[in-house]
Order: sequence, then C-alpha cells, then structure tokens
Amino acid sequence: MLKIRVEGIPEEIDQFLEHFEDYYRVLKRSKVYQNRNSEYVRVYVDVSSPNDQPLKA
Repeated sequence: MLKIRVEGIPEEIDQFLEHFEDYYRVLKRSKVYQNRNSEYVRVYVDVSSPNDQPLKA
C-alpha cells in the first residue's frame, strides 16, 4: 500500500484521481484540506496496485 498526497486546484485533483483509479485501487481518500495562503488544496490517498499485485519499479 502507498500513501500519496495530491496537491492542486480541486477540479484538477478530481480529474486526476478519476484517471488514476483506472490503474490503481484507491482504498481511502481524505477530505479536501485547504493550503494556507493559496488557491491550492490537498487530498491524501491510500492506494494499492490492481489485484493486489506488487507495484513494479
């Protein structure tokens, strides 16, 4: 399992994660956290590879 922080504009994060989920299984997605003094936000995602296969380098 990997824990990933995704930062960006909310709409871009949603689009990215939609495509990301085509390749990886998202186990958990956090709420949206606003970055200080910025239009950007962050989301924390727990993922595993498809079919629980080990991720290849």
